[in-house]
Amino acid sequence: MVLLLQRHQRNRLSMHVTFRKHSLKVAARLMLAASLSIVALGGIDIGHAAEAPSADASALRDHLKAKKQAIVAAQKQDAVPTHLHAHVIAEGRSGVRRLRIGDKEQFQWLSDSPRNGAGFNLAPGSWESLVAMLSSAVADEYVVQAALKDIPLDSLDIVFTSIPQRKSATLAYPNNLSYEAYIQSPVSDAKLEELKAAVHANSSVIDLVTQPHQVSPLAIEYVQTPAQRAANSQPGLRDFITEEQVPVTKGTLKPGGPKPAATEPRTLIAHTRVEPNTGLRQTWLGQDNYFQALHDSAPGLLGRGLAPTVEENLLGVVTTCPTHIFEIQAAARGVLLDKLELTADADLSPRFGKNVATPARYGFITYKVKVESPNSAADIDGLAKAVEETCPLYNLVKDAQKLEGKIVHHAYVAEAR
Repeated sequence: MVLLLQRHQRNRLSMHVTFRKHSLKVAARLMLAASLSIVALGGIDIGHAAEAPSADASALRDHLKAKKQAIVAAQKQDAVPTHLHAHVIAEGRSGVRRLRIGDKEQFQWLSDSPRNGAGFNLAPGSWESLVAMLSSAVADEYVVQAALKDIPLDSLDIVFTSIPQRKSATLAYPNNLSYEAYIQSPVSDAKLEELKAAVHANSSVIDLVTQPHQVSPLAIEYVQTPAQRAANSQPGLRDFITEEQVPVTKGTLKPGGPKPAATEPRTLIAHTRVEPNTGLRQTWLGQDNYFQALHDSAPGLLGRGLAPTVEENLLGVVTTCPTHIFEIQAAARGVLLDKLELTADADLSPRFGKNVATPARYGFITYKVKVESPNSAADIDGLAKAVEETCPLYNLVKDAQKLEGKIVHHAYVAEAR
């Protein structure tokens, strides 16, 4: 990236030198043409018209026009809800949570923990992933609403921030949700504020985190396994639960034990950029933007099936979290696990279609858990109740959060953060 920037700077310098070689007569013609172009802008916000769109900027405007055509076509079709399904497996010896989403489970997402959280840092954690989902969802809604309102955009970046907050001695989750939308556009500030209001009113994802939602209890399907495993068995989830590393997390949850001093989690940041030609959204997340995520639109809205939609990915992320808390609570309670799988299902009401008069919204979220363990059914029931009480994202969806947005009326640059 640095090399590209250096090349870009050299090109700018080269163009500047070339311009100086022009005769005064040619320069005067160029200035006259520029003056005529400004006059032709009419009602365009002159203050931001100076941000001349690049080739990519023109591509984003073209994409918005195509997006509106797709929306208009969708509004003529029969409206049907979209069924969302997420399937999470706690992977054997590592405890990594593998998420499968899509109508054929064709997309995968990994969730892990840092080393001091009984993980291997192979993938972002649930909290970081949630902030990335919110960032991508906000970017998507800006694109959709800009297309509907015929607001030209030349570039769009979202920087989403969360400062987690402790709700009790045993529960904390991402809170204080806010974002900055870096928008390069010739329209006025007032017009972009109207756009922001439409985004907040229509986003199903914003609604999911800012309004209380109903979620089911964790329905358990339990199979008891032998207390002693076969001598030639490969290491599995049981070994992850009992390994030496996990007590870093176990020690904070010992039932009846002394409570450690509560520490405030670090600020979470995700950055989403909209690719101008396709509308694909690339998101950088995790400490130092170490991980990346990609989201596509739904098939009827110019989606190409290259990546999951953010709506289904979000449902999956709020399922990886209880999977992780199952592992943590099992370690704290001495409950051995040989298999752990969670599924979540929800219907998303239509975004567009005939007679659709309200924005898309998530319906009731249903959780199911498959557990294999040598422990008793009573132990597993107690484990599930502890997960419901302490799981951050399970409770975040049930509660209402505040979310604030700010428009920054220029293109994103790294220094702006």
